[in-house]
Amino acid sequence: MRSGSAKWNSIISEGGGVRKVGIFGGTFDPIHQGHMVIAEQVADTLGLRRVIFVPGGVPPHKPPTSVKASAEDRLSMVEAAVADNDDFVVDRVEIDSGRPMYSVETVPLVKDRYEGDEWYFITGADEVSNLLSWREPDNLLAQTAMVAATRPGYDISNLDHLAEALENFEKIVPVECTRVEISATRIRRRLVEGKSVRYLVPDGVFEIIHDRGLYGASVVREDRRSEEKLSGSKET
Repeated sequence: MRSGSAKWNSIISEGGGVRKVGIFGGTFDPIHQGHMVIAEQVADTLGLRRVIFVPGGVPPHKPPTSVKASAEDRLSMVEAAVADNDDFVVDRVEIDSGRPMYSVETVPLVKDRYEGDEWYFITGADEVSNLLSWREPDNLLAQTAMVAATRPGYDISNLDHLAEALENFEKIVPVECTRVEISATRIRRRLVEGKSVRYLVPDGVFEIIHDRGLYGASVVREDRRSEEKLSGSKET
């Protein structure tokens, strides 16, 4: 069985003036601080010049009814989440397609729209461990290295079963990220229960959720928001 450890180390250590670009796809229903931590720490570890967030329009791997916010609402939330980071951008290629798109289709389209010398597709290690169920995984790895974002203490040997099945196994790059116990499912559940999700999502995302009443959230009226800001600015 092949081992990717040496290859992984060389990929992480090299770079120099090479323009490295990451593609971070997902349903983002909603995008949360766990996503932001992964994007930031992967970019820092690999020296990425840019991370392109690609919210899915019609996810091919789950029924449409499982996606709770519209594509445009999810796009707005991702745009709000990355607004303060000049190295993060959002691409709506999958949303504009109007159909389910697989990663092997998305990657070449994104690469045509941006400049880059080395490309990295960012996802979680658990998703990478199921890579054989993805559409044309070897073709995908031929187009881009795949980042397996791991939690501290993650056993990289959990990916070894891919070695014999994938010709491009060496292009899987584990990157350890801070463990953040946040999930979109839990965020949606808290909102349905009337509980706060402040600080679980970026501030701009929190505002969109309540402005639009997403996921059963209570709507915060503009006059109430103004009163809260005025109250918070008074000296005590």
